Amino acid sequence: MRKRLLSILLALLVLFCLPLSAAAHAVPDESQDGRCSITITMTYKGKAVPGGTLALYKVGDVQEDDGNYSFVPVKAIQSDISEFGNIESSDLAGKLVELEKKLTSVTANPVTIDKNGTATFSNLKFGLYLVVQKTAASGYGKTAPFLVSVPYFYKGEYKYNVTSQPKTDLERKVEPTPTEKPSTSSGGGKLPQTGQLWWPVPVLVCLGLGCIAVGLIRRRRGRNEG
Repeated sequence: MRKRLLSILLALLVLFCLPLSAAAHAVPDESQDGRCSITITMTYKGKAVPGGTLALYKVGDVQEDDGNYSFVPVKAIQSDISEFGNIESSDLAGKLVELEKKLTSVTANPVTIDKNGTATFSNLKFGLYLVVQKTAASGYGKTAPFLVSVPYFYKGEYKYNVTSQPKTDLERKVEPTPTEKPSTSSGGGKLPQTGQLWWPVPVLVCLGLGCIAVGLIRRRRGRNEG
């Protein structure tokens, strides 16, 4: 009798634990599919960098297997990539950029980064997205492409409005130092002016005046002798 009672208690304990374990396993809210957003923030040394444009491409769809969620490549690139592996790998983002022509941007035109250094893509479906900087802000280089997942699982719950930024700050472009062009002395061009070129002028003027005076004196003498 005691063994039978113990078995019943164990069975009840298992029944009570099953719902609890199921409730503890977070799953995405399907009603948020198509209502998600990704906001990208561009910075340099912690300060916002406005200007430039970003494009966003969906590269992966969500796949569910017995309560476990993962990303699989979209149909357009499945012949090139059969599975993603580590989605945080920078090598993966670089490989996906090479397939950019096969992908479709989520917006008709790249989104401009606003005065706060942010660009937002809205009304997104669940998936894995590739961020590519198409044009850089004035005076800065482009950031490397990177991946963002929607929804994003963080601290035991799914985030549907994801804020992300490149893992490294933007880089400033080093402007080349302007150099003076060498002067040329082609016909019709001005010669470079220096103080050394002007000293013969007064000497030549004096010599010219002296020659004129000598000529006039000789001419007068000739007339007097005649």
